[in-house]
Amino acid sequence: MFISSLIKGTLHPLAFSLRWWIYRLFARFIPDENYIAWQYRKRFGQHPNLQNPETFNEKIQWLKLHFRPAVLTQCADKYEVRKFVNNRVGTEILNELYGVYNHPEDINLDTLPDAFVLKVNHGCKQNIICTNKQQLDWYYAMRMLKHWLKVNNYFHSREWAYKNITPKIICERYLNEGGKPLKDYKISCFGGVPRFISVHTDRYGTQQNVSFFDVEWNYISSRKHLHQDIKLEKPKDLDKMIDYARRLSEGFPFVRVDFYYVNQKIYFGEMTFYPAGGIKKFVPEEYDAIFGSYLQLPQLQ
Repeated sequence: MFISSLIKGTLHPLAFSLRWWIYRLFARFIPDENYIAWQYRKRFGQHPNLQNPETFNEKIQWLKLHFRPAVLTQCADKYEVRKFVNNRVGTEILNELYGVYNHPEDINLDTLPDAFVLKVNHGCKQNIICTNKQQLDWYYAMRMLKHWLKVNNYFHSREWAYKNITPKIICERYLNEGGKPLKDYKISCFGGVPRFISVHTDRYGTQQNVSFFDVEWNYISSRKHLHQDIKLEKPKDLDKMIDYARRLSEGFPFVRVDFYYVNQKIYFGEMTFYPAGGIKKFVPEEYDAIFGSYLQLPQLQ
């Protein structure tokens, strides 16, 4: 079903799958700069200016190629980043961790609560959200986890921070706010300074919406998937959330720090150094240049 849903026209699913695996195989042998330029051009219709980048998306491509301190690997790792958060701000914003596993077979479902979340530490949107253990298709979950453990997402978009992560499975507490869709607060920080917030609602449901604010909670724009307005109130602890983002982002040219706010408590989500791989169009479009003006690239050594 998943692969079939991606196919356009009448291409058979098996043919698509074979083409996809061939593409992933040969993509590994393309030099980073060539691959990044090809992917960017495919999205925007022009080559990125990698010698003198100006827009945010161009600068993200530059960072992929040239900014590679080891701490990026730690912070992109959804397990190891917990140590980084603990050292910077403490454990109060970390979600409860039920277990860490090298293989799906290591997971003992009997020891887990009825609701939990499984994810791989090196992935993107690779989550199994279980709200009722009795209804979980464990055979399907095992297959997905095994597949995800084998995938190195670095080769798909050359996001260097993910390249050297040792794949693991982590199990966390399922965050729930009375059955309401969770809001995901993503704070974009430049050189340790939080400047913009995007709020994602119902990311895995049917009422997806992305609203865009500055850090004073002034509304900028939104991308509505169901053409409906969703009024978002300013979180009571927004200032505290912004302060966490400031402390966690210190020392990085750019990082987006993500949080959940559940029952008036802040939970750390993840740190993202290359949002959408640096190939997502802004709404409004001029914010590609505005974000780019705030992103000061480090000097090459």
